[in-house]
Amino acid sequence: MTDSSAADAMRAALTTQLLDMAGILQPIYDAADGMKAELVSRGWSPTQAEESAGAWLTATLAAIGGAA
Repeated sequence: MTDSSAADAMRAALTTQLLDMAGILQPIYDAADGMKAELVSRGWSPTQAEESAGAWLTATLAAIGGAA
């Protein structure tokens, strides 16, 4: 395998892995968006809802990252 073809194969593998990761994380981002919308609908200020949903998202992503 030449250097060029090896680099192309590595790029293809990385691209596939990033797309897989995006697919795994999308439901988590959607849940955070839903959480924010739910809090706002319950009378929370948008700022408070954003901060709470952001804290949950950060903790969730950290937990996922720590499990890897």
